[in-house]
Amino acid sequence: MSDQELRSYKLTNVEDPSDELLEALIQAAGEAARKRGIEADAKFERELQQLVTERQSKYSCSNGKKA
Repeated sequence: MSDQELRSYKLTNVEDPSDELLEALIQAAGEAARKRGIEADAKFERELQQLVTERQSKYSCSNGKKA
């Protein structure tokens, strides 16, 4: 199944998709969801680490220690 065929199909079409097309659509959606999940996890980890670093620096400064 070509990428162009996948992109050209609309689920609102009057005709039902073939089993092959439906499987390809589901697989593409799953891959996209997994990719977004991995990217979201990485972003969360970066933001969490940044917050931890900022808080540690702020805590160190407020206790008279050099950051």
